[in-house]
Amino acid sequence: MTEHFDVIAFGAHPDDVEAACGGLLVQLVRRGYRVAICDLTRGEMASNGTAEEREKEAEAAARILGVQARFALGLPDGNLRAEDPAQRERLVLALRRHAPRLILVPDAAARHPDHIAANALLRQAQFWCGVSGLLREVPVVQRPVLVRTLDFHPLQPSFVVDVTDVLELKMQALRCYRSQFEPGPGRTATFLNDPAYLRRIETNARTYGQLIGCAAGEPYAIDGPLPLADPVAALLDSNTGARP
Repeated sequence: MTEHFDVIAFGAHPDDVEAACGGLLVQLVRRGYRVAICDLTRGEMASNGTAEEREKEAEAAARILGVQARFALGLPDGNLRAEDPAQRERLVLALRRHAPRLILVPDAAARHPDHIAANALLRQAQFWCGVSGLLREVPVVQRPVLVRTLDFHPLQPSFVVDVTDVLELKMQALRCYRSQFEPGPGRTATFLNDPAYLRRIETNARTYGQLIGCAAGEPYAIDGPLPLADPVAALLDSNTGARP
């Protein structure tokens, strides 16, 4: 029987999701939502670490975040292509089988070409998962809400989530990826294993947290205005913390 999830967080490579939305995932699990992570590739093209090493690191990180499942689609690292119908169909099948209500995807304003392609592929899949003319043998599902996560470039958020209480767990999950973030003998020096990289993750959290009057925040964006049935409850909820 196929598992259904409330939320699936998609990343092009193992460790992408942790950096973008690890704090939110911890909070969602604690609130009783069924949450999964989907890595589009195994990260086999990385300058450091094998696909097997990264798989073990990803499993350890998922345990820290507490998500119910993590799976990899095995698409080609370094060759994600939005114009490839086969790749698009793999994602459509994933959405139909797991029927998420919300998907978290990389923002298109990215540094890595795979992240840009992942955004485009997931936008297509979000649409086509609800069209019965494609892959007729698999029933369509209601299209999930698509939410963009912070990538390389600053994100103009539709909303910011207070992750103050779970920031350290997010950083613990990221530190599971020793092959990527730890410099050392025999390892290629990269943008990721410069010690400044993980510090930037924390700095971003502090910066976006300041926007909503808390110590640490994660930014998220949707296309168009954010619909609110009850703006009083949404804007004045005491659990959101003090406003600047």
